[in-house]
Amino acid sequence: MVKVALIYGGVSKEREISIKSGKAVEKALKELNYDYKVFDIVEPLKFIKEISEYKPDVAFIALHGKVGEDGIIQGVLEFLNIPYTGSGVKTSAVCMDKETTKDILKSHNLPVPKSFTIKSMQEIKNKDIKFPVVVKAATEGSSIGVYIVKNQQELENALEEAFKLDKKVLIEEYIEGREITVSILNGKPLDIVEIVVEEGFYDFQNKYITGKTKYICPAQIEKDTYLYIQDLALKAYSILECKGAARVDFILSDKQPYILELNTIPGMTEHSLLPKAAKTAGIDFNNLVKLIIEGALNENR
Repeated sequence: MVKVALIYGGVSKEREISIKSGKAVEKALKELNYDYKVFDIVEPLKFIKEISEYKPDVAFIALHGKVGEDGIIQGVLEFLNIPYTGSGVKTSAVCMDKETTKDILKSHNLPVPKSFTIKSMQEIKNKDIKFPVVVKAATEGSSIGVYIVKNQQELENALEEAFKLDKKVLIEEYIEGREITVSILNGKPLDIVEIVVEEGFYDFQNKYITGKTKYICPAQIEKDTYLYIQDLALKAYSILECKGAARVDFILSDKQPYILELNTIPGMTEHSLLPKAAKTAGIDFNNLVKLIIEGALNENR
């Protein structure tokens, strides 16, 4: 019997979402009859002691945001010689930083929106900004600290908020288009999900609170473009050396897709995109959890 250490909760601004993901995975582990134990990382020394004593065969990471998705917990588990789900230390750290991710993808000629980063409000004064632009806290997830701004005043307000979350802020060209995402499971792309919001964009509110967001899977996209997008997602996953489950987010403008970011620990809540894509492929939630665990164990053989 495989022993699973299920890790959720954490210390980031996405703690509540992580708990939702974790509880959904816990339900699946129970139904699949896995031997498992739940761990949180709020008290680091206690966590290390308890997980070392438990001696799991694999850790299922259902943490989102900082300390969960940025390579820190992955590094701890590597040090403790515990196999874990998802990408490794280096990939997790790189993908958490939107600027670094884009720089790497751009160097491999993958399409990304034009952008630059600033580390202080002063730096914006020397820039020629063509509105609208997207302001993003460089190392947050779940669309926390993301703003579409249309003028100088909105820009200053957005930067002020983003700098409360991060030391580095990304300013990206705004591309009008369809919001789509490709989940990849153990190296294989799943069907494309299109996200349709009634108002605004796919921000934290529309992801988790309003309940008005629609999801279309498979997305209604011309076959050649569809296959091209899946291929781009797989290339990005491969270039950044992702493992297990990951998600590549795009904007599709006419027939041109642009990669926005990579998520190395996709959400596992009832609103989440990976389970929706898996369901279209005939993989129910329990089986998805099982495949993620098996993928992690196979990586470590």
